[in-house]
Amino acid sequence: MNLILFTSSYPYVRGGEQNFLSNEVQHLLAEFEKVVIVPENVDGPCFGNSLRAEIDISYAEYFAAYNNFTLLLKGLFSPLFYRGLMEDKFPRFSLKALRRLIAFAGKANITNQWVVNWLRQHNLDGRDCLFYTYWFDQAAGGITLAKRQYPELKLVSRAHGYDVFEEQYYNPPFWPCRKTVLNSVDRVFSASTAGKSYFVNHYPEFAALFETSLLGVPEPGFLNQPSKDGIFRIVSCSIIRPEKRVDRILSGVLHAAKLRPKQRFEWTHIGNGLTQYELQKLADEKFPANAKAYFPGYSDNEALMHLYGDKPFDVFINVSETEGTPVSIMEAISCGIPVIASAVGGNVEIVSEQNGIHLSQDPTLDEIAAALFYLIDHPEETEKKRSESRHIWQTRYNAQFNFSDFAKRLKNIRLGL
Repeated sequence: MNLILFTSSYPYVRGGEQNFLSNEVQHLLAEFEKVVIVPENVDGPCFGNSLRAEIDISYAEYFAAYNNFTLLLKGLFSPLFYRGLMEDKFPRFSLKALRRLIAFAGKANITNQWVVNWLRQHNLDGRDCLFYTYWFDQAAGGITLAKRQYPELKLVSRAHGYDVFEEQYYNPPFWPCRKTVLNSVDRVFSASTAGKSYFVNHYPEFAALFETSLLGVPEPGFLNQPSKDGIFRIVSCSIIRPEKRVDRILSGVLHAAKLRPKQRFEWTHIGNGLTQYELQKLADEKFPANAKAYFPGYSDNEALMHLYGDKPFDVFINVSETEGTPVSIMEAISCGIPVIASAVGGNVEIVSEQNGIHLSQDPTLDEIAAALFYLIDHPEETEKKRSESRHIWQTRYNAQFNFSDFAKRLKNIRLGL
């Protein structure tokens, strides 16, 4: 039995997929005779040498052969384009929506051609294969087209954030060909309960297709320790992009430090981006003497775990305007760090009053400062939140359990169970 896994770039390190897939693939290999990983992009270093899975880069090469003009033609001549035009949610008077539909249909058409060619080249029929797309995107759309020639093949998809919450990510808020693709997919696994609820509420006629399958991170083997020298240490971790609102964290820490000049603060942000050095410069210029900020840049999981093992942190903070279920929060709670987070997306599932503090969806500087002060002023309760963070990881975001269970569910889908 073959599992064909479509990724954005994994095992080529370009995005954050490796945070989860490096663990998940090992469990897939335990259930399937063969796992073939098919990345769309192959930029950057490859970590595939340590995998027992096969890596097929011909899909990425197939995409690279098409320029914008040929992609346009592929979109206009794709059956998905015309089906997408007829869907009731398509914004017919929006040029932006039309462009997105054409691009989606074009990439799906290319995916369809690759899948059909790949099955023929390997002399496989649909009964031998389960196709699995890590994102509920154009790859899933293209595989539904291939099912016209290979009706026995099965297709499942994960869905995370940008491929779920249309209003949060897109203007106008719609996803191309959503209902058309749902008509042919066998299961959609949301990485959060919020994602499943969104799908069920927006596409109730397909409710039976939607399931929740939480992601997870491995056992770190240690617990992070709180500060014992009077400094309150804050950590955050994300790429620096506008929707992550790292500048809001900076302003919140600055505000708290000014309100409590006798309290010392240290804030470390893990992750890079275009404004990383601007933020460091701004913090150096604006922070008062009782506060420091550090921007060490990108850190892979191994280096991050070393940091959490070696350095005390008193809280993890996330004030994003939109989220799926952040791996950064999973990593933090696995080490027992309490969390302050904006009440958006999957944040509301992984953070509760037991292990942290919810901020509003668009938190003010006073809110951020008040949350920091609460943890400082209630050390016994903060210690309980540390214990609860670890407990929530163990019961909901443990990679060993979650990915093993998910792999078994996929195998049963292919077997028709």
